[in-house]
Amino acid sequence: MLGRAWGAVLSAAALGCASNDARPPTPPDCTEPGCNPGPTGGGPGGGTGGARDGGGGSNDANVPPAVDATADAGTVTVNYTVRQTVDSWFYATAVYVNAVTVRAVGPNGQVAPASDAGTAVPQTVTDVASGANWFLVEDATSSRRLTGTLQLVDIDPRTPSATLRGVATDDISNLVVDQVVWAPPAGTATIILSFRRAGRGVAGVTVDRSALPAGTTVAYDSSGMYVSDGMVIGTLPATDVQGTAIVREIAGAQPFPALNSATLRYRLTNNTSTFPAIEAKIARDAVTWMQIDLL
Repeated sequence: MLGRAWGAVLSAAALGCASNDARPPTPPDCTEPGCNPGPTGGGPGGGTGGARDGGGGSNDANVPPAVDATADAGTVTVNYTVRQTVDSWFYATAVYVNAVTVRAVGPNGQVAPASDAGTAVPQTVTDVASGANWFLVEDATSSRRLTGTLQLVDIDPRTPSATLRGVATDDISNLVVDQVVWAPPAGTATIILSFRRAGRGVAGVTVDRSALPAGTTVAYDSSGMYVSDGMVIGTLPATDVQGTAIVREIAGAQPFPALNSATLRYRLTNNTSTFPAIEAKIARDAVTWMQIDLL
């Protein structure tokens, strides 16, 4: 079953991990259709709900994506649009009009074909399994303004459409982490987590590294840049007001369409409540973007 998190959500007070001085302005709310869906999906955008649970789960080996046996047996043609990230927090977006290649997972785990003709209009992907599905957006031009971006989208067979996000290459390749410029090393996978509440970033969210592969680090937004968990002393590292955490340098992933799984656990600082483990799909040299809604 493609990874989804369901259930009731526990609200808690969010605390920042860095100084309030010199904060950048909060990016504008993402208002395009399906950008910030509810925990149960039902539309494009890839939102994932947080729910009360005891955690659990483990890293999967290299296993091709599976399809829910309860999902519709047929396939659908999905109309899609692509938006490019325009800030260092990878949340605000603008329409991307250049040619892209979009692929998804079919009902038997095969890759659905892409039909993008390179025109600046919404395109389609055929033979896509309805329900929760992973899409990969790649830049089809020589400029490579977009980095290959994986995201989970819930496809409604009655109105099959997807608003997809492409992570800007310039932004992900020039991040300031621990006061130096960082880019994802070749051959690794990256996960960008956007923790949101009512459309706003949530401060005070810590990602548990215990379930992640060895050598993986997590960087958190902090006063206009990012700070890695290894640099935080005397307190738990956590998201700042933008609500962004980046799981970096994940080794051992295979190229798409062989999706690997990474188990993510997270919690709010100064709060004993737990949320369910979330399964993120990753691929070599791709960025997985996930929105996690804390209601």
